[in-house]
Amino acid sequence: MFIRRAAAVAGVAALLLLPATAAVAAPSDQDTTFLRAAHQSNLAEIATGKLAQQKGASEQVKDLGARWVADHTKLDATLTDTAEALGVDLPDAPNAEQRALARRYEAVSGRDFDALWIPTQMDAHMKAMRLGEKEVAEGSDAQVKKLAQDSAPVVAAHHELLEDAASDLGVPSNIATGTGGQAATSNAPAAIGFGALGLLLVAAALVLLRRRSAVTTR
Repeated sequence: MFIRRAAAVAGVAALLLLPATAAVAAPSDQDTTFLRAAHQSNLAEIATGKLAQQKGASEQVKDLGARWVADHTKLDATLTDTAEALGVDLPDAPNAEQRALARRYEAVSGRDFDALWIPTQMDAHMKAMRLGEKEVAEGSDAQVKKLAQDSAPVVAAHHELLEDAASDLGVPSNIATGTGGQAATSNAPAAIGFGALGLLLVAAALVLLRRRSAVTTR
């Protein structure tokens, strides 16, 4: 009799544990990718916010730097708690592109810093917005999708503040960041572009002349 009761209790306990097991299922690849990339973005923004406070020329940039530190610290605290609950290991540093951009920031100061920081931060926040949009559209875990949804208005507000700063300070609103945030310091790329276009036009003219010559000699 005792054995039968013990077996029944064990069976009930097993049934009760089934929902809990399902609830802690591993997050999808998309959820994991978002958590790790968003964490790196937060780390990068906290670091660059501190640099803006130290190296920026304008009070506007310094104030934005302080806001970056406060907002991204809060966002990352919630993110790390969620990642821990889901068993997702997070990187301990920004990615290679973000680190390269940080080195660019460290190499300049004053107005040069502002002129580099504002447009490259606009680009960084655009990437963060796209990252969040992808998670909302393709993510599976409700907690992770909520993180993306909750961070969206913060990132969007930062981008708007950067647009205002670019207008107020007369700074370009975009800059090349594909090679770790390195910006063009001359008109060389434009000159190369026009040169290539000129060569194409010359080549097209030569082809046309050859065709006309071939027609007249027939």
